[in-house]
Amino acid sequence: MPDKVQARPDRTLAVKRFLFSGFYRAGSCRWVERAAARLMAPDHAALAAALGELLVGTPRRVLALTAHPDDLEFFCGGTLRRMALAGSRITAVVLSDGEKRGNWRELAGQRQAEQWHAARLQGYESVTFLGLPDFGLPEDPRLERAIARVWDHAAPEVVFAFDPKELVPQMANRDHKALGRAVMDLARARVSGGAQVYFYGTRSPDVLVDIAPVIADKLRAVKAHQSQMVYLDEAETDGAIRLMGRIMAGGSGLAYAEGLFRLM
Repeated sequence: MPDKVQARPDRTLAVKRFLFSGFYRAGSCRWVERAAARLMAPDHAALAAALGELLVGTPRRVLALTAHPDDLEFFCGGTLRRMALAGSRITAVVLSDGEKRGNWRELAGQRQAEQWHAARLQGYESVTFLGLPDFGLPEDPRLERAIARVWDHAAPEVVFAFDPKELVPQMANRDHKALGRAVMDLARARVSGGAQVYFYGTRSPDVLVDIAPVIADKLRAVKAHQSQMVYLDEAETDGAIRLMGRIMAGGSGLAYAEGLFRLM
């Protein structure tokens, strides 16, 4: 079983900043953005947008599972914000503290504090940290049992987790994939329970949530994770989140969207 470790200084940070900034500038080119939007567009964009409104418009008991602090806000923060505003009770469960990589001392404690701040901005009812090892979820035998316990305790009507098929092929974080696979297996075992399962961070969306009304809220929640704001400056971070929202909107006519894949 992998152990939790202390954060180590990232000696390649300058190179990563250069690459991330370059990717953002390239993605901001109009033709690149249009091509990416066509690639991500659902087969039936209008239907996907209608399904998104049905999802966020009715109060639900929601279990939002994620591998690290900041993942929820980045990948589905607009969706969760709209659900909270509609009266949904959102239980956020963070599997690891994201403690392995970064330039902060006491990174695990810092990231937990940032997640609590984001949760207050978002309107989550509760946040639970399971303390599993960062970058060690695939090998951890406790993973599926831990998710099963929080699932049973929350009795959710809607469950969110990472899509194990990856947003960008062959580039997914291994913890994200492990979470998605575990949830997929558990969903099959709990099919009679009636919970709807949605995967975020997907390249095959069949549900689009209009996040234009809450885009400013999403930006604030993402930037609550200050320890992770190291690759782009604040203006570039805002631009990158808006760019992703425009790309995910595809041909739906929405200004900004988050894409989800409904498993069941």
